[in-house]
Amino acid sequence: MQNRLALAACGLIVGTLVAPLGGCSSQPAPDLRVIGAEVTDRTDAGLVVLFTVEAENSTGVEVPLRDVEYTVSLHGKPIFTGTRSAQATIRRYGVQDFQLPAAIPAAQATQLSGTVPYTVSGTVTYQVPGVLAKALFDMDVLRPSTGFEGRGVVEVKQASVQAQPTQ
Repeated sequence: MQNRLALAACGLIVGTLVAPLGGCSSQPAPDLRVIGAEVTDRTDAGLVVLFTVEAENSTGVEVPLRDVEYTVSLHGKPIFTGTRSAQATIRRYGVQDFQLPAAIPAAQATQLSGTVPYTVSGTVTYQVPGVLAKALFDMDVLRPSTGFEGRGVVEVKQASVQAQPTQ
């Protein structure tokens, strides 16, 4: 009798712990769109292009965005790869923008001028709601992510970027 009681209690505990995981997988990923790019900084060392990504949450629970791994190509050639924190939480049924910088060294920046086609793509890790989901996220067990890709053009004014000779 005690074994059956212990087994039933154990089953109840496991069921209580595992049941919320089903809810984690049913949480839809945020929708991500690249909505723009602009040159924000120019120096003798190169230039910085800032990409704006719009994240939309179609659920009734806020969604914290965590790390973003991304790659930037200009004229079809990969020119920058980076990882950074999105530093954003999408409110419930809301939209939130976040920005991704790409530093381009002067040696490559001097080859860019006028209207430059870009592609930016990557993956955003986000956190699903719930105490257990947060604990699993913090333990690197549950790390949901969603991808994005955007294409467009960015205006680059050549006059302000000069290459430095290598020594």
